[in-house]
Amino acid sequence: MTATTSAKTHWPGLDGLRGVAALVVVVFHVSLGQAVNGYAGVDVFFALSGFLITWLLLAERDRFGRVSLKQFYVRRLLRLYPALVATCLLVLGLAVVGGAVRDVVPGILAALGYVSNWWLRTGGEAPMLEHTWTLAIEEHYYLIWPLLITGFFARARWIRVLAVAVAAAGVVAVLVPWPGSVDGVRLSYVRGTPIVWGSLLAVAIRRGWLDGAARLLPWIGALSAVALLTLLVVPWPAPFTWMEGFTSIPGALSILVVAAIVVVPGSLPWLAWAPLVWAGRRSYGIYLYHFPLLSLLRHHVDVGSIELRMAVGVVATLVVAALSYHFVEKPFLRMKDRFHARPVSQTT
Repeated sequence: MTATTSAKTHWPGLDGLRGVAALVVVVFHVSLGQAVNGYAGVDVFFALSGFLITWLLLAERDRFGRVSLKQFYVRRLLRLYPALVATCLLVLGLAVVGGAVRDVVPGILAALGYVSNWWLRTGGEAPMLEHTWTLAIEEHYYLIWPLLITGFFARARWIRVLAVAVAAAGVVAVLVPWPGSVDGVRLSYVRGTPIVWGSLLAVAIRRGWLDGAARLLPWIGALSAVALLTLLVVPWPAPFTWMEGFTSIPGALSILVVAAIVVVPGSLPWLAWAPLVWAGRRSYGIYLYHFPLLSLLRHHVDVGSIELRMAVGVVATLVVAALSYHFVEKPFLRMKDRFHARPVSQTT
């Protein structure tokens, strides 16, 4: 890995990949699962989150000599909570108008507490906030992984042990069917494999373990991108997409795409297309707001055909997400720079 690569913390191609995943999830929900495969889009998010968070943690350690976990959690809070609170307020406002406040309060509390996946699994309901189960899984990862990456597993030997264990778990997930329904794969220990794979990829790249594969990675990344797009845009039967290890496949393909973009600059330039990058940078808001907005369209606004509903739903989501990014998220994002570790004091 070059010094330039190790110092980077942002890649437009990864924004583009995130943008594709966000749009796929929106179209999936607005079409009631008839148009694309939103389940795979979620696993793309997970893989990207694992990679980027681990990369930033390791970059902070390399720059300052340590990682401040307290400030890491503050930065996560500033990044994630403002838009989540705004979404919950939107849901509460819609519930007030519809006279259904009691119905949404438990789901709002579960979303704000990052326990939606457990809440839904135990039979709870979260009207207009069902999709926040993915945020819960990521938050559980944010709580545990930084402790591991900066402590016990920081040693190279244990990183390799963890890599083998996670790879084996992924193989088992592919080969062994998961009994039950979609709720079962909303649990952190079942659905978190792509996050850990992305995390291990960040470690591998920063340690230079993939440098020898630089010539092959653009080709591997291109083939993986084609396969991933096929999984994203083809509406596979629902039971297949949440059972029998399907969730491991999009995550595995995603980390191969990420590896190509990060290790070999200029790979997959089409993912750096400006509209995709724009959507990717606003993907958090796109994901958060689309579900309550689509619920509003579905139950209270008659827009006619499903095609028109898809168009209105996507446009409305993009507009609200853009406004949120500018007026809600960016002011707090600017505050994040204040919360980084300070250099370790030099001793003589």
